[in-house]
Formats: sequence, C-alpha cells, structure tokens
Amino acid sequence: MLALVTAAAPPSPSTSPTPGLIPTFAPSATVTPTPIYNFVYRPSSAPGATPFPAPGAPEIVEIDVTDQAIAAPGPLHVRILTNDATISIVAQAYGYELEIPRRGVGLFAFDGIIPVVPDVAKGKRFDVDVVATSKDGRTATITLPFMLK
Repeated sequence: MLALVTAAAPPSPSTSPTPGLIPTFAPSATVTPTPIYNFVYRPSSAPGATPFPAPGAPEIVEIDVTDQAIAAPGPLHVRILTNDATISIVAQAYGYELEIPRRGVGLFAFDGIIPVVPDVAKGKRFDVDVVATSKDGRTATITLPFMLK
C-alpha cells in the first residue's frame, strides 16, 4: 500500500503537448434546466395613463417569481427589474416587509426558503405589495396575488 503513495518524478519540459493528455469531450444530450421563474409579471399601462414615469420616478418593469402558488416549505426566487431611478424594493404582506436586495442598477433579487407554515394557511390567497422607492422618496407599487401550497 505504501508504494502507491510515493511521489512520481516530475515530467521533463516539453515544447509540444504529449498525445493523449489533452482531454476530448464527446457531444452529449442537451439538458434544459428547469426555469426558476415560472410566474413573470410585466405591468401594462392603464388606458389613458402616461406610459412613462415622470423623470426620476421609480418604475417596476418586470417581476419574476418562482411561482404564483408558493410551496411551503420550499425555495423562493424573486427577481425584479426596474428603471435606474429605483434605489430600493420592499415586498409587503400581512404587516411584514421583506427588502429585496439590490444586485445592480435596475436589478433586485432574492433567493431563500419559505419555512413550514400551518396547514390552515395552505391554499389561502394573499396579496403582496411590491414597492419601489426612488432617492427622493417617491414610490411605485404593484400588488400581486399569491397562494401557499
């Protein structure tokens, strides 16, 4: 057994690669990953509304969530795309707030785990307010319905 652990002599320098030492890879079947955002919401303007926010006002462009029916316990992935004026995003429900961390200009994302919830809460619909805030305190809010499963 001891002989198997001994160090090998260092290879001599070579100017060309040794045949057979460069790995080659055969093509394999392509695996399509499961999307982590199965619920995508893009707000549309109300009839007669101005399609663009005032200069410097926050705007939510897209909200992506694991699913509209959220498994508890289970993973929760959230991505929110905004305009450059948005400096913070908060999700609010039942008096609780969750700050969605800023990952870059116009990009906010959260990845976490929903804990076990009482059975009485499962199957219930609830609304979540997604609130975007600008430097000067202006806000834009979108309310979305979700359900625990």
